[in-house]
Amino acid sequence: MTYPRAHLINPEGGVYHVCSRCVRRAWLCGTDELTGYNFDHRRDWLEQRILKLADVFAIDLYGYAVMSNHYHIVLRVDPAKVARWSNEEVAERWQFVCPSYSKLEDRKLRELHKRALLEDTERVLELRQRLASLSWFMRFINEPLARLANNEDNCTGRFWEGRFKSQQLLDENAILAAMVYVDLNPVRADIANDVTEAKYTSLHKRLTQSQDDKPLTAINPPHAALPFDYTLADYIELAHWTVSAQQHKQSEPSKRIPLHKSSQSTLLWIDHYLPTPGHWQRANGSFQALKDYARDIGQRWIKTRSLHLHQ
Repeated sequence: MTYPRAHLINPEGGVYHVCSRCVRRAWLCGTDELTGYNFDHRRDWLEQRILKLADVFAIDLYGYAVMSNHYHIVLRVDPAKVARWSNEEVAERWQFVCPSYSKLEDRKLRELHKRALLEDTERVLELRQRLASLSWFMRFINEPLARLANNEDNCTGRFWEGRFKSQQLLDENAILAAMVYVDLNPVRADIANDVTEAKYTSLHKRLTQSQDDKPLTAINPPHAALPFDYTLADYIELAHWTVSAQQHKQSEPSKRIPLHKSSQSTLLWIDHYLPTPGHWQRANGSFQALKDYARDIGQRWIKTRSLHLHQ
């Protein structure tokens, strides 16, 4: 069942796991098995687009992975951040992402456009809201790439599926599980043998800019703190353990997993928190967090992997 986006995205912000996929057999990146044509140049473009837009929007980027025909992002939307920006900063940020402004090379003409924006207070308020909008963030990722890809493929029509998928992450375990799931995508797809070898992922980016013994932070400046105390080494250990635990569910959980020490902690991590390909949930978190989420959005139950949580 398709739900209105307003029911899926909290206007007050939050942490989300989002995914966007190409239609039919369209290829985003990698080598098309039918034609043999390689699209890897699009992979770098998309990664750079995600990183740049995260700097412009009120977004803290927690994780991402660019695959052959889809991509994943884990992020925090922070409306309080955009509230601290001046009207002039809002106008400048919008000029950066809006195609009609970003193509203007004449600085004087850009300045005239900015002044026109600043004189329209209602327009500035609207743009302020857009810069804290997950939907607008995804739009400015997908639309330019669709035009570029269709031009390169010499075709027209839809490149992406109608809507990106979004899942609200309600607690630190859900956030951590989504990040691990996203970074392990290339391993599950047999693109990489080890999570540390996969390119075009948030872990690969962190390996180039973080130290093993430093706490993990958001990828983009100002590198906001994450809602759990993990170093890069801890995170890599958890990713390796997750792969092993999925194969042997009776193995002992890593000491760094923020779960209560119990005989069920491994199953709870694998069967409840860790996302499953092909099974998308509206939200993820502890059982109590899901019950509270259902109550807040006016639902009597929330569907999880294998059961319904009733109020």
